Amino acid sequence: MASRFVLPLPGFVLHPLTSVVVCVVHIYLAIGHLGPLAAGDVQWTHIWKGFGALAGAYVFAALASHRMSVKACRVKEEERACASAEEGSSGGNHSGGFRPWSAEPFASVDLFK
Repeated sequence: MASRFVLPLPGFVLHPLTSVVVCVVHIYLAIGHLGPLAAGDVQWTHIWKGFGALAGAYVFAALASHRMSVKACRVKEEERACASAEEGSSGGNHSGGFRPWSAEPFASVDLFK
């Protein structure tokens, strides 16, 4: 049975910059463990902590890049929406391409000729 208890998260946790900072910390920790491993101090602790920190860095880098790309897509969609709204308010012919929610492309089609 799934738990319905969810802890609230502050807004900064979901910000891409937070993911970048956590990624950098994971890289720092990985270097701290993989450095001695490369120098010849072979210990199981250095192996699992070093590669675990690298895996964590990868996950947070992926989260940050995904969130940044989602933000960029939203900005582009907003710019497109603003441009089409400005175009629509001019009252002129809409040459911006086919828009399925608009009846305008079908206005000149007479099906009962």
